[in-house]
Amino acid sequence: MRRLPCLMGTMAEPLSKAKLSALRKLQQKKNRELENRFLIEGWHLLEEAMRAGVPLRELVYDGERALADNDRATRDKALRLAGVAREATPSQMKALSETRSSVAAIGIVDRMEMDWRGLRKELAAREEALVVALDGVADPGNCGSIIRGCDWFGAAAVLLGSGCPERENGKLVRATMGGIFHLPVCASAPLVERLAELKAAGFQVFASALGAPVSLSDFSWPKKAVLLVGNEARGIGAAALALADCRVEIPRFGRGESLNAAMAASIFLSHWRMNG
Repeated sequence: MRRLPCLMGTMAEPLSKAKLSALRKLQQKKNRELENRFLIEGWHLLEEAMRAGVPLRELVYDGERALADNDRATRDKALRLAGVAREATPSQMKALSETRSSVAAIGIVDRMEMDWRGLRKELAAREEALVVALDGVADPGNCGSIIRGCDWFGAAAVLLGSGCPERENGKLVRATMGGIFHLPVCASAPLVERLAELKAAGFQVFASALGAPVSLSDFSWPKKAVLLVGNEARGIGAAALALADCRVEIPRFGRGESLNAAMAASIFLSHWRMNG
């Protein structure tokens, strides 16, 4: 395998079997927590992370893969910024990737620290803001898609309550399409304490719920709101639901039984942005 020199950057070295084995351990939550690092897959997520100023500790990439111009530019940028760079074979990339089709690049970054006290103070100082709080939304793809929607519509923060995946879960991170690096995503267990603190800071809490007494078509958003979204099968837990100032339902026009959590959250986010 050739070694790729880079101008003013890191010299790539071959990925050894021992290092591959060590990096694969980061596919497991316990090892991510133990080593305080996690994996991000693909040139797009790497670009979003670097654009957000996330330090790139290590870069692993397929040196044999042909690249489009934008991916080549991202590779060159990553080589300049990475602490360590390693070239891998296609089979090594497949072993390291969590997706069925192997990716061309994987970055290793530190797990994200979140200062809840600082975030709460910043939210309290805002005149207008929407926070999305997830209670028991267990599917990492749904959680990641909700974060992606919050990033698109400009929500202020996302709170992950108990029953949600960890913030650095690979599927969740990929589903955010970079949104995980663009807005605060705070692990908040127990969620009820965070909701109570936000209410004390002037926020009103609204729960997305089937059969709710208020239709979204008739709903008016306050300047500072928390949208509470629950598990698709079980809904929002009783303790969190008890803190809701109002329960709101998305009106149904067809015969569908329900919407998944990500779809429901996106409808609420769109309504908030267009009507808030």
